[in-house]
Amino acid sequence: MNKLRVVLGLQILVFAAWGGWLLSSKTANSTEFYLETVPVDPRDLLSGTFVALTYTISNPQAGACRGIVANNSAFFVKLENIGRTAITPQGPVPVYEATDCSEEAQGPNWVRATLQPSWRGPGARYGIERFFLNEDNPLKDARSGSVIAKVKIDRRNQLVLLDLVKKI
Repeated sequence: MNKLRVVLGLQILVFAAWGGWLLSSKTANSTEFYLETVPVDPRDLLSGTFVALTYTISNPQAGACRGIVANNSAFFVKLENIGRTAITPQGPVPVYEATDCSEEAQGPNWVRATLQPSWRGPGARYGIERFFLNEDNPLKDARSGSVIAKVKIDRRNQLVLLDLVKKI
């Protein structure tokens, strides 16, 4: 019986540490910014209620992106505000775009991406392509393209999806 308690206690500690680590990634000391989404089919009955998202940054073309995306399974994309805005109920917000690619992160706004094979050609995947919602959330019927994603960069240079905001 004592061994069982030790094993159960270790499992609780592991899951508590993992939960703390996941929560701390959202509190990384980085700025929050917005990404524009583009239309995609959002339904999958087996996965629960979520919005499937794809982004304009999923097909980076600027700078060295064409050669990097085609030849690497993992790479980094530089995100910058180049003056575009989106109108939300809270007012206009800046929308970040992919401006360059590299095999290594070269500063604070470089995010990790992986190669996403597609019938449209290779693209970038960031791990924020699904946003799970409660059943009663009014955004559950939102289509990608009608919302913008509020994100931030965590300590490992990965994007963290914080919220979806409806565009006007």
